[in-house]
Amino acid sequence: MNAPARGRGTGCEAGFTLLELATVIVVIGILVLLITGVVSGIKGRAAKANCIVNLRNLFAGAAAYVEQQGRWPQVPARFIRSKPEEYARQWIDALSPYGITQPSWICPTQDEILGRPDLSKKPRVDYNATPFDAKPRTPYKWARQPWFVEHAAVHDGGPLLIYSDGSVLSLKDALKR
Repeated sequence: MNAPARGRGTGCEAGFTLLELATVIVVIGILVLLITGVVSGIKGRAAKANCIVNLRNLFAGAAAYVEQQGRWPQVPARFIRSKPEEYARQWIDALSPYGITQPSWICPTQDEILGRPDLSKKPRVDYNATPFDAKPRTPYKWARQPWFVEHAAVHDGGPLLIYSDGSVLSLKDALKR
């Protein structure tokens, strides 16, 4: 005896079994996990690329400042901890004539972690500058002395650093050299 065929004209309803539905749900779940991982990786790389652009902008502004003023901006490093808003304001003001705006000082990843605070009321810089002296060539004197260092280790490899030649490395990569 043959088993009755499922489908039209047999009187049986065509549909999915519980096993088939479970299989589809599991496959969709796996695809969502894979896509989520890829998207978060892309977002992380994009944020890091944005930070690198910010550091290169700061480098260009600082190099223009040194070229025009004949020295590194003399912002007191002691303000980093005691008066961070004052430190931020002085650096923003020092490089603003060279096209460096407040957003260039902000790491998008750190900004997201901090909840995107209003920077007009409380300015901040997410990159610390090396406190060079006022001698004309000091910023270029040591090739492996970074000009700016990112505050937090929010990217793969740790904080980003930019050097006097314009190269950007993560702290992890810089320590390998």
